[in-house]
Amino acid sequence: MSRGTAAVYAVGLVMLLSAAACGQSDSVSDARIAACGTSQLSWKMTLLPGKPHNTPTATLSAAHMGSKPCAFDGYPELSVHVGKGPSAGSKPKESAPVHLVLKAGHSIAIPVFYDAIGSPSGSCEVMAEYNPRVDVRPPHPTAHDYGSRVDLTDAKGHHRRAQVCDLDMLLGAPQLH
Repeated sequence: MSRGTAAVYAVGLVMLLSAAACGQSDSVSDARIAACGTSQLSWKMTLLPGKPHNTPTATLSAAHMGSKPCAFDGYPELSVHVGKGPSAGSKPKESAPVHLVLKAGHSIAIPVFYDAIGSPSGSCEVMAEYNPRVDVRPPHPTAHDYGSRVDLTDAKGHHRRAQVCDLDMLLGAPQLH
């Protein structure tokens, strides 16, 4: 083997070993962060005043009550229903991926877009007079994570009955708050 060939092999070996070492990290930063579960999150939904065109009707928020960071990757599943009767579900307003790390004590806010008033001549999918229930499940729930009930309030914290005049509520992108 010539000196030039040996030098090329040596440089190649050094680069290979350096690249392998760069891929390693300490166990703390390399640990996979578990998905946020219902037991870690405290949810609330707040109606927003007024209803200008193209603005959210409400804000769905979750505070992280756990002690370790959790991954909030995606959109929650929000539903408003009257027993097994009328219901409205949720879907993302846009299909942009969401990858958030929610630290202990921090929260997220999600704008919710839907018609809560309806037209004077029409009726709503889920009527407030039937006192519907609002439920939420986090993105990627475990097999036995059935979500939790969410109280709907106005901006001053007073309880409000949900009314949804659409089949679907559109969820904006979750934002760290």
